[in-house]
Amino acid sequence: MSSYRLYLLINGVGSFASTTAFTLNLLYQATVVGLSPLQLVLVGTLMEAVCFVAQVPTGVIADRYSRRLSVITGYLLMGAGLLVWGSVPTYAAILAGTVIWSIGVVCVDGAEEAWAADEIAPERVTKAFVRGGQLYQAGSLLGIVAAVGLTAIAPALPIVVGGVVTLALGVLLRFAMTENNWSPAPVGSWRSMHRQVIDGARIVRHSAILAGILGATLFAGASSEGFDRLSQPFLLPFLGDHPVELVFGGLSMIAALGSMAVTGLAGRWIDVVRPQRVGRVLAVIQALIAAGMISLGWAGHWWAAVGLYLGVRLLRNTAAPILNVWLVSATAPQSRATVFSIVSQADALGQVAGGPPVGLVAQRRALGAGISVAGLFVLPAVALYALAARRAPTPQPDSAAEPATTREPAAGRDHEHSLAGREAADEL
Repeated sequence: MSSYRLYLLINGVGSFASTTAFTLNLLYQATVVGLSPLQLVLVGTLMEAVCFVAQVPTGVIADRYSRRLSVITGYLLMGAGLLVWGSVPTYAAILAGTVIWSIGVVCVDGAEEAWAADEIAPERVTKAFVRGGQLYQAGSLLGIVAAVGLTAIAPALPIVVGGVVTLALGVLLRFAMTENNWSPAPVGSWRSMHRQVIDGARIVRHSAILAGILGATLFAGASSEGFDRLSQPFLLPFLGDHPVELVFGGLSMIAALGSMAVTGLAGRWIDVVRPQRVGRVLAVIQALIAAGMISLGWAGHWWAAVGLYLGVRLLRNTAAPILNVWLVSATAPQSRATVFSIVSQADALGQVAGGPPVGLVAQRRALGAGISVAGLFVLPAVALYALAARRAPTPQPDSAAEPATTREPAAGRDHEHSLAGREAADEL
């Protein structure tokens, strides 16, 4: 199987397994395990904390040792974590499964995209990310259907099935995944790894584009916890006696289908050789997300609330593959996985920092007020994405002839070369 087809398979199957396990996961925690609201929140907090702590070390390992090894290990850990989560209905088991699953997620995060950028032909990278995003949404759609059907048999069954499929994907990758176009940097010691982190921080600090993306991701992450935790409870009063599982399953299906269509349309306007356009599209999407979240908090009718809820979900799903394309164009191959991990770490830090104040507003005022405040957090991200897009290099007439995935702004290349010449510098 070609790397292009394998990347698409990973997106589709991985999304199906994850969505099957998590679509109605909160129902399992609340009804079967009997977790209190505080315990439910602590599970999410632990998940984000583990992701935050593990992002940079796992990204460095992917850059220093092997992206392939990092991806395979990640899917095996995620599958094991889900099996622990769904097989033992206790709070301790859920916490243990959360730690295992979260480490697996950060092993895959960044390394998967960096592997794809290296192994897929440069002229097909943008198409791979766009099609991968579409197949991710298709897998989510099938996973929603599977979750609703399996929950009717047993509440824990979707989690167990998701874990088994994830483990099977990890085993498949062990035999089907290759790594031919990338060579790991020499590994001397953990001190060398520490120097790589320092070097990566300097690369981000000296790149206006990466610094802008990092800051925008932080603010976007701060808003996501409020929407994820509060939007469904906000919609509950509108449902009346309708079955909650079927309603939210149907809404998730509609959001997945819409995201596939919007991602395909966005793919016609973005390309790694036109980073300015990619940045502008992402800034517009974030502006629409902010407007949708702020308006959702004030919605007083069912159709208005549902329309805004679906719109925000659709746009958030579409933003992820577009950001991946931009990061590929702004990073060098040797440090790409670690930079992806740093960006994901900023997202986790934003979620940890932004969740409590939004929750406090929702508790003291109203759920809608908390969602609107979360939408306000997105506004700085819009400005930072727009500023970063303005600093992106303008494509030259002959730029299409040069492999896009190996280029970055000239200042970034010069800075990286100067750091590579110093022993104390560490590549990120």
